[in-house]
Amino acid sequence: MNLDLEILRALFAQPGEAVSGAALAETLGVTRSAVWKHMEQLQKLGYPIVSQPHLGYRLEGTIPDLLVADEIVARLPKARAKGIAWKPVVFRETGSTNDLVLREAQVGQPEGLVIAADRQTQGRGRQGRKWHSRAGDGLYASILLRPGWPLTQVARLTIVASLAIAEAIEELVPARIEIKWPNDLFFQGKKLGGILTEIQADAEAIRLAVIGFGINCRNTASDFPPEIREIATSLHLIAGTPVRRADLLLAILDHLGRRARDPFEQVREAWAARCLSLGKLLSVQTAGGLRQGQALGLDENGALLLRVEGGRIEAVTAGDIS
Repeated sequence: MNLDLEILRALFAQPGEAVSGAALAETLGVTRSAVWKHMEQLQKLGYPIVSQPHLGYRLEGTIPDLLVADEIVARLPKARAKGIAWKPVVFRETGSTNDLVLREAQVGQPEGLVIAADRQTQGRGRQGRKWHSRAGDGLYASILLRPGWPLTQVARLTIVASLAIAEAIEELVPARIEIKWPNDLFFQGKKLGGILTEIQADAEAIRLAVIGFGINCRNTASDFPPEIREIATSLHLIAGTPVRRADLLLAILDHLGRRARDPFEQVREAWAARCLSLGKLLSVQTAGGLRQGQALGLDENGALLLRVEGGRIEAVTAGDIS
């Protein structure tokens, strides 16, 4: 039994209220001394646990920005019949969370694996671009899905993920988060985060998909490299106060689990309402060459519809806006 996990589950289930050490020990089948020792360990990690004589233990005050797998698991809602069974893992440092999830997927890890890291040394975005991943500044995580969708629907993955992440952010921060097709999150013209979707498929279906995302959380303006300082933002800069990454990850998992089950027509309508790119004339560099036209919306598979020269409508699955 993971006592830290069970203690955190009890404390977060009753925030601000005392949890009896004796009752907790009896429920978990351990001694009161064992409960006390694990409370001490959690205090050393930074959890503001106070002991009240004859009452028990409770969380008091502001909880630091701790990214701890046991807390995330403890606070996950109980699995619903059709929900995704999330399995969070947290690393202090790794090369790329996407690479780790892909590696685990190859050995049969089921859908729902979530790997987050405090720092990435080889964080990347689309086209292999480097993603600034300094320790403690952002939420860097990747999620394993096994959707079984037809390959023609691959573009839906990033659409669903970007909408879910935008909605999760808005749950915590009073801001309107916008989406730049295909994979960027923006606030008032500045980039807040990005999504990297990687898949493995055969002729019949998408066998696995890794949804990676990086979101700037605690950065101040001076934390960004000079070359992106004027075009990047963070949740701290938007809200004026730090946002706990554990809170954000939990909100993302909740919204993603629900949006992945919604009819795609609902998803694309909600996505279109916050997309910066629609209605504009775009130049899109695709694998098949440069496409230019007016962005109209998404088709039923999630591809971007462009009205090109001559009025013809073309569907673009992926590309870079220039």
